[in-house]
Amino acid sequence: MQKGQKGDRFIFGRERDDNFGLNQAMNIRMKKRPLQHTAHQVLLCALSCGYLAGCSALELETITYPEALTHYQEGGGIENYRCALVPADEQYQALPDSQPIAVEIDEVLLVKIVGSIQALQQTEITETLAAYAHAGMSARLSTLRQLNQTEYNESDDRHVDLTFDAGGKTTIYRTFGKACGL
Repeated sequence: MQKGQKGDRFIFGRERDDNFGLNQAMNIRMKKRPLQHTAHQVLLCALSCGYLAGCSALELETITYPEALTHYQEGGGIENYRCALVPADEQYQALPDSQPIAVEIDEVLLVKIVGSIQALQQTEITETLAAYAHAGMSARLSTLRQLNQTEYNESDDRHVDLTFDAGGKTTIYRTFGKACGL
């Protein structure tokens, strides 16, 4: 694997160009307004990565826990489990002043791409792996270590590799989850 650094967070794995169009990332939030929808489609098509030189892979943007929770509750969900994942260094220590790039709430993984929150539904779960997918995107959370468990094992901190796939391109993030659980 190659290791790269972008901005103030580490991204592990391969960074590749991504042709996953902005139009797919934005479609989920649009209402049924045919003319406006068509105008958005034309604009998004013109701005999509396929038409811009040097467009790089879509990156996970900062998503706050309150905005992830609000999005989840708008869909009728009532939170029972949560885990906010922040970028981490090679030892899985949260980077200074880092904000979440993904939030797990129950069976949903919420991420923000191109300013739009995406809710990926859980497709598989084991003791150390959770897989999610939605609209041509998928994510795998591999829990490498759990530590600082509460007395009744309701929550813990964890070291997690987040593998995110969109449009055939894959990026792996090292993350730290603080107080994951109830």
